[in-house]
Amino acid sequence: MLSIIVPVDVNLNTYYKESLANFQNRSDVEIILVHQEEAFTRADRLNIGFHRSNGGMILFHHPRSLLTNDAIEFLIHESEKKENSFFWGGFTHKFDRKHILLQWISWYSNVIRIRWKGIVYLDHCIFFSREMWTSDLTIQYLFEDTELSKKFKKIRKPILLPYVSLTSSHRFLKHGIVSQMVMNFLLKIGYKLRLPSSLLFAIYQK
Repeated sequence: MLSIIVPVDVNLNTYYKESLANFQNRSDVEIILVHQEEAFTRADRLNIGFHRSNGGMILFHHPRSLLTNDAIEFLIHESEKKENSFFWGGFTHKFDRKHILLQWISWYSNVIRIRWKGIVYLDHCIFFSREMWTSDLTIQYLFEDTELSKKFKKIRKPILLPYVSLTSSHRFLKHGIVSQMVMNFLLKIGYKLRLPSSLLFAIYQK
């Protein structure tokens, strides 16, 4: 079974609904939605979702990302293989708007961050074999996907699948692409300096 876990938050773009439309009533898929009413941080929602799941393959589906039927079918097929223990990674990132800077961000995320550094962000829609989960995510307000990747890449390198994870560019378009890029860069510096994640999240929200 494939367990699809969505840490739902309040958003204008809820692409996950379109991703899951054709998988609602299948015996080889379970869909688990964990809302903000149950847990405020995304890390907490992912922890809750994992412990509710039963599948041998887990998919953390970003609420603002869209996966094709073929991408999810591939994971269903992989979940049936007993030899696929310690299998994890993400899908190829792409924004839903065309802009040279957005294309550069996706390229960096796919090539540098995943293939070189072994870090998979949630908007790639992270998948992994159940055996790889050894302990709950530390409660971070931001960068919980980085913390998860650090754990997993100690076991093996992530796989970047060619299926596209089409992600909303709403935040970049709303705040300005350059401004959002600068903000994201500053947040990463704050993370590396081990500033409180609650502080970083407050800055991110503003």
